[in-house]
Amino acid sequence: MTPDPDWIAAVGTAIPASLRMAWDISLAAAWRNRAVLSDVSSNCEDRSATLILCAHNDLDALQNIWPMWRSQQFPDGWTVQWVVVNDGSKDGTRDWLDSKVASGDPDLTVVHHEKVRPGKKSALSLGIKAARYDRLVLTDADCLPGTQWAYNMAKKLGSKGESPHVILGFSLPKNGSALMAFDALRIAWQYGSQAAKGRAYMGVGRNLAYRRSDWLQIGGFDGHKDLAGGDDDLFVQSAVSHGLHCVPMASTSREKACPTRPATSFNDAIQRKRRHISTSPRYGGWFRLLLAADAVLDPLVVSMAAIGCSGLLHIGGWIPILSAGLAMTVRSATLSTFARDLSLPRSAGTSAIWLGPLRWGILFGATLLNFTTSPKWTQRAPTKRS
Repeated sequence: MTPDPDWIAAVGTAIPASLRMAWDISLAAAWRNRAVLSDVSSNCEDRSATLILCAHNDLDALQNIWPMWRSQQFPDGWTVQWVVVNDGSKDGTRDWLDSKVASGDPDLTVVHHEKVRPGKKSALSLGIKAARYDRLVLTDADCLPGTQWAYNMAKKLGSKGESPHVILGFSLPKNGSALMAFDALRIAWQYGSQAAKGRAYMGVGRNLAYRRSDWLQIGGFDGHKDLAGGDDDLFVQSAVSHGLHCVPMASTSREKACPTRPATSFNDAIQRKRRHISTSPRYGGWFRLLLAADAVLDPLVVSMAAIGCSGLLHIGGWIPILSAGLAMTVRSATLSTFARDLSLPRSAGTSAIWLGPLRWGILFGATLLNFTTSPKWTQRAPTKRS
């Protein structure tokens, strides 16, 4: 009996949705197993840590984060150093930081850096070199760290020379647009789940911890010093290539979380996305393939469903529609579980049903823009937050 070509075509339209579900279930399974990887308690023989913060023309944000950053809670017996790098700011940051140094706090180190190139690698390198202690916990001025955030990151690092070598935290926007929040959740879910599989490919500099000795061992940022970006994602890939173990860690409470300020405008959000995409050509071929496939599957699923609705299929038009619905349901369920594990409302994941295709459109547009113009790396001073 010869198979009916119309049925073959109808079943074929369900392939993208099937791949979408298989991909999402695979990531969800990896994330479910991450507890075995990430719940690694260091014996902390070296009870010390250096907290590093870089700021460029961001005085309002720096003043906002300062009390939260400087009041990080560590248990008795821990020694903590705070290092802040003024990355060539022209907005009064230098004078403000100098006034803090004048108070005579021996645990505060301020480094002034004359910015000569885009990005923050040079500033961050100076901050790392100024660190007195091996355990480093990094964030940015536009974040809102909880009181136990830094200790929660520092204590998970293994003893010197032992795993885990890099702790990959998450830093999702607090409030802001639903689309940008969903985009950040998707990115966090992808890199967190891949790291749980042992395939770490990125982290975020807003919430990252590693040892100074490991940073020196892999040559710092030398492998990608020609790029403005990459101090987080390309650093993680370099760490993995040198045999270092990178572990994702979800924050179980607000006190241990480190959310970030959302983009102040749509243009700001697009610039952030373009800066992130600009480093992707340096990703390994396997990760470029995986991320490209993931990005393409969403519009393919929607396109197949549209074909089913249009009546172009002589029979079986319900197949791509049903498969697309199942794929979106699986995506919603898996992201909702991930959101819950990050102490977010489950509703953050259900938005996948309608925001997924829209996110793809923005991703596609940002990628096209990077082929025509270079993304802006200059950070403008934001409006002061309350």
